[in-house]
Amino acid sequence: MAFIFTGLNYINILFFYFDYTKRSSSNNDNSVHHESKGALKFKRLYSTWVDVKESKLSPYWVTGFADAEATFSLKISKSSATRSGWNVVPEFQITLHSRDLLLLRKIHSFFGVGVVSERHTRDQVYYTVQSARTIANVIIPHFDEYPLITQKKADYLLFKQAIGLLLSGQSRSSIEGISKILSLKKSMNNGLSDTLKIHFPSILPEPRPEISDLVIPDPNWLSGFVDGEGYFYVKSLKNKNYSTGFSVSLVLSISQHVRDENFLTTFIEYLGCGRIEKASTRPDGVNFTVNKFSDIKEKIIPHFKTNPLEGIKNRDLLDFVKVANIIEAKGHLTIEGINKINSLKSGMNSCRVIN
Repeated sequence: MAFIFTGLNYINILFFYFDYTKRSSSNNDNSVHHESKGALKFKRLYSTWVDVKESKLSPYWVTGFADAEATFSLKISKSSATRSGWNVVPEFQITLHSRDLLLLRKIHSFFGVGVVSERHTRDQVYYTVQSARTIANVIIPHFDEYPLITQKKADYLLFKQAIGLLLSGQSRSSIEGISKILSLKKSMNNGLSDTLKIHFPSILPEPRPEISDLVIPDPNWLSGFVDGEGYFYVKSLKNKNYSTGFSVSLVLSISQHVRDENFLTTFIEYLGCGRIEKASTRPDGVNFTVNKFSDIKEKIIPHFKTNPLEGIKNRDLLDFVKVANIIEAKGHLTIEGINKINSLKSGMNSCRVIN
């Protein structure tokens, strides 16, 4: 049975059906898939066409968020349907916690192509584009015009070469063609799987592009990246030097692998504040951190007021701002103020309950 609803800017088409399979796949470039628990699966698929001009996402925000959360990959498997004996599926994907489904749908609407899927068993949602032609027509033009700036750009440039090979049909028609794809894949992400290494032991990696121009291009890029990798939190510590028995500070933290330490210094230059420090819980991690209250109040909060976050993290920012206002009014020096701060803190980040 299908129900069709029409409105001024969108059309929703919903299909309900039962299926005994664990997961269905769809080639529809505008669909959302939900998987429920149990042997008998009740699934809901729906497509949404939204006027992309209505999307309020900045293209620079999208690139910043992709720099933080997106992956460009090549999925390679045996196939009897190709002359080369192998099939290649390119994939642009963003994976988030299920609480950020609405954000993923904003990104879906921004590009106007791809599939949004949800797996309740993992509390994850996915935005995926796997058509080589769609990637060539939509995804690549975006990232060419609004370039990535992290080391992920190297994966993108290799991915882009692979898309050209796929559209030419080389990977399907010959071993030489699939070998070129494998050479690119070997330099991307985690390289070749053990299975591919066994079948293609002599594949040499394509030289990985060197990414050196680490310059934040737009304030919305920074907001997008923070939406993905940033963390706003309240630090409340017992301190006998305060009449309340607690000291309170606000912290913005952005974590990266130690190899990206130079990249994090661009945040210091761009925002005019903060420092780089080793991550106490991860030996291979570094953090860009801002905890000086004047910097939080005069630089960090104004930035995000002008260039807003788009995901569920914006709720953490709003509580973060409330705590900043309490501190500015010296409320943190009273028991009542401390209690209010601790109440806000208890509902932030992973403790937040999504209604």
